[in-house]
Amino acid sequence: MRPHRTPSRLLLAFAAILCAALPLRAAAQDFPNKIVRIIVPFLAGGPADTATRIVAEGLRELWGQPVIVDNRPGAGGNTGSDMLAKSPPDGYTLGLASNTTSANVTLYKTLPFDTLKSFAYINVNYRDANILVVHPSFPANSVAELIAIAKAKPGELTYSSSGNGTSTHLSGALFNSMAGLKITHVPYRGVPPAIADVIGGQVTMMFASSGVVAPQIRAGKVKALGVTGLKRLPAFPEIPTIAEAALPGFESTTWTGLMAPAGTPPEIIAKISADVLKVQNTPAVRAKLEAAGYEVVLSTPQETTDLIKFEIGKWGELIRASGATVD
Repeated sequence: MRPHRTPSRLLLAFAAILCAALPLRAAAQDFPNKIVRIIVPFLAGGPADTATRIVAEGLRELWGQPVIVDNRPGAGGNTGSDMLAKSPPDGYTLGLASNTTSANVTLYKTLPFDTLKSFAYINVNYRDANILVVHPSFPANSVAELIAIAKAKPGELTYSSSGNGTSTHLSGALFNSMAGLKITHVPYRGVPPAIADVIGGQVTMMFASSGVVAPQIRAGKVKALGVTGLKRLPAFPEIPTIAEAALPGFESTTWTGLMAPAGTPPEIIAKISADVLKVQNTPAVRAKLEAAGYEVVLSTPQETTDLIKFEIGKWGELIRASGATVD
């Protein structure tokens, strides 16, 4: 009797697995059927917020459902990320992933979540280089001249950032490290106040997002000295890269994408990822992102996860070497 009962049990188990999988497939096909919220852990008006709103609008049109952006700044992006980690893993609450997500692993002594275990990474929206800008009255007219002044005045010059762990902070930390400088970091709660104090002369410089600082450069409110990427920007071909101007190999770019709480069904993650790719390839959305100065990046969930892991190592090494930590 026993040999004849085993296949039946296997068939029943297999049927049970299929039945359990059917609701997940149905849920993915039906997703979304209500409002989707994207938590942006930074102030409104910055580059991450701007790009997210462009993608969110594209998803709203594709899905036929409201997609709202919920700005929850604080603790270098950790406040919003913690909210996401504690949200239901159903795909209806998403969050912003970025190079800050990677940097905070080392920058903060403790985190209320596990960066690799608390989230399911979905995609990258864009990549953007920063531009090193100073007040128009600052005497340096090149990166080399700025380095010379900084070496002559250790600790006297300052650079603003949109917060600890952001690309605007890490670009400055890398600049200090590679040039052997001591330019003092002044963190702000977002890009707008950080660039405003460069324009006002309260701080010396900023490594600001090209998409945000472009109008100030064109208006003569700030002076651009160098680009943090490895190639010149099409919008400003006259501005050299920092690598070619003074520090060979210098590269610091920013990126953002989407993530979901861990435990979100893989079918939902795959659908969101595929739909984001559709939106990014829409001529209207791509044009808006590129007009804002962003380089559109197409990626899979696995590629995004691999990027997070790589940058945890890259920025972790720099942060440990600089001694920068946040309690």
